[in-house]
Amino acid sequence: MEFDRYIDNYTLANKLHRLLWQVCCFFLFKPFGLPMFKQWRNFILRCWGAKIGKGSVVHSSANIWAPWNLEMGQRTCIGPHTIIYNPGKTILGNKVTISQYAYLCTATHAYETRLFTLYWKDIIINDWAWVAAEAFIGPGVTIGEGAVVGARAAVFKDVEAWTVVGGNPAKYIKDRIIKG
Repeated sequence: MEFDRYIDNYTLANKLHRLLWQVCCFFLFKPFGLPMFKQWRNFILRCWGAKIGKGSVVHSSANIWAPWNLEMGQRTCIGPHTIIYNPGKTILGNKVTISQYAYLCTATHAYETRLFTLYWKDIIINDWAWVAAEAFIGPGVTIGEGAVVGARAAVFKDVEAWTVVGGNPAKYIKDRIIKG
């Protein structure tokens, strides 16, 4: 079986931009892990095109592939060791929590074609949502307002507002009811 040549979707300018970001990240973002440097980290991300709301926190151990494709509302947190692979936009609302080791992935391949072309779809996580530890959020997924994605869940479809999902693939567990 003969295979078609893989088509690279990224321009040389995009590759150089990402390389420069990685160098900057290594020297000006990653070393500043103490809480007192949270504004500095936000400043660096904003310099690279991220939109970050007031009071938001991005831990220094988080890996953000393209800060220019990141939008965060107010009082939102990207936890330690989170991976945000975002050739497409990653949009986080207000008071969103992305817990440690979560993986937000906006890209995939067209596996049903011989070219196996890379493409991306935006991830949107609405206000008050929580993505728990080690959860995976796939391309094109929208997490509804107030929804909870349980630890180690794998989400490939949209999650309804004010629900709790878990498992692989993630399934509805119950409604989220705020007490008090």
